[in-house]
Amino acid sequence: MNKTMQIARDVLAAVGGAKNVTANDICMTRLRLLTEDPSLVDTEQLSGTSGVLGIVKRGTNGVEVVFGPGKVDGVHDAIAGLTGLDSDAADFSPDAPADADALRVTISDKGLPSSDDAENDEGTMDLDDMRELMSILDAEDQKDEPAEAEDGAAEEEPEGARVLVINGPNINMLGIREPKIYGSQSYQALLQLCQEAAKDAGFAECSCFQSNHEGDLVDAIQDAYGSYDGIVINPGAYTHTSIAILDAAKAVGLPMVEVHISKVDKREDFRQVSYIRSACFETVCGLGIEGYRKAIYDLAEKIGL
Repeated sequence: MNKTMQIARDVLAAVGGAKNVTANDICMTRLRLLTEDPSLVDTEQLSGTSGVLGIVKRGTNGVEVVFGPGKVDGVHDAIAGLTGLDSDAADFSPDAPADADALRVTISDKGLPSSDDAENDEGTMDLDDMRELMSILDAEDQKDEPAEAEDGAAEEEPEGARVLVINGPNINMLGIREPKIYGSQSYQALLQLCQEAAKDAGFAECSCFQSNHEGDLVDAIQDAYGSYDGIVINPGAYTHTSIAILDAAKAVGLPMVEVHISKVDKREDFRQVSYIRSACFETVCGLGIEGYRKAIYDLAEKIGL
């Protein structure tokens, strides 16, 4: 079984099996799926799938799976072959009705995929591989559905404050990208630090999201409305160019901290401009990834934790 097919199998298993998928589409590096029963989607299992950089649940039934470059097309094609669903006309647009309580952003804590993950991504599935995968997925579909609570009510989400950490372009390349400026610690180390700092600061949940695409960052900010109590954001290069990200931040009105790994105020002239700053109550820069810890602590203090 090649790597692409393994990823497709893992994705379908995490969303409740092939029979639970009603639409299959792609947008840039995102795989877009609609599900029949969203309660069967295991977000932790999905975000832990090889090659997955993050997930965004949209509305009641939609989920977007963010992949690294060169993976999403192959996984989409594999899922299309397994489910019989190619790109669908289902509405994934920002204007589609959404249940605010169902909007969640999660990021895998595995860091960047290894070079082995890219192997055979461009390969095609042979008949034996297809049969093997269908057999596994059919077995997954036949599992008993989770039992409901005794009173029939849906399981309640844990109470407590939630923080969303948003990272922009190239932050996922930490440890590789210009280490003299950005340090040698990896993106995985940053994710671990954020989770630890959020727990220490009193947050019940910390979700991290990273994208190289401006619209994805706007979507993540909008999706935070009604779901998160505050945002820590490093828009990367979009700090200096994006009015759209600023407008999204002002629209949701959540407490927000701007954070930068390097001392941007000591660098090139174009980095002296920060559009997002006017929507933030604080800016932290020049502390490496430890700046995220300070940002999370200060956000917790701001909202009264």
